[in-house]
Amino acid sequence: MSGKLKIYSLCLAIMYVIFFVHNVYETGKVAIAGFELGYKQGKSGNTGFNVCASYMTPVDGSITFPSTVINEKTGEEVRFEIRQMIALISKSPENIPIYVKIMNIAANILALIVFALFVVYIPLAGYKIMKSITQNEFYSLKNIKRIKKISLFLLLIFAINLFVNLTATISTDFYLEIKDYTAYTGDFNYSLLFTGLVLLILSEILRYTKNIKEEQDLTI
Repeated sequence: MSGKLKIYSLCLAIMYVIFFVHNVYETGKVAIAGFELGYKQGKSGNTGFNVCASYMTPVDGSITFPSTVINEKTGEEVRFEIRQMIALISKSPENIPIYVKIMNIAANILALIVFALFVVYIPLAGYKIMKSITQNEFYSLKNIKRIKKISLFLLLIFAINLFVNLTATISTDFYLEIKDYTAYTGDFNYSLLFTGLVLLILSEILRYTKNIKEEQDLTI
């Protein structure tokens, strides 16, 4: 294996470790904050609260600035618009359809699956791929299967993100109404879709290359 490829692999591994640690840290902060919020609300006797997180867009369209706020530096009124919102609803409406509640439960479970894939399988599979590169075993069948599984998991995560965003939008419409704004699904993370498709194509190319190499070896 060439020295350059080893360096590139090491750089990629370092970048992924940084990305992984950052995401785990940020997810951990959100989880701890959510636990503390639930504990405080439960201790105060408020068990009917709900947290709505959704992307927002002005009813009249983007860049219309329907809201105002005071600029603390100058004291003047500044117009702005909300793009993303997290709201604490102290009391949930009583007429929430059962399918919305089921979608929220499913979204929470699927979010845990996404976190598990990012924390457990994908880093482990990535480590094994990097290790195989240093051992000149990149074209092994196990590596090809690992790359294909990672690609399928990334596509699954993309689909789960779509469902979670859709659930958040539907829930917000039932739980909250803000003047001049409407909830929407937000900008999808197409990088997951693109990376998943690229890795899927790469796995098929590697499989095809491996088969040709094996046929040539048998011919020789």
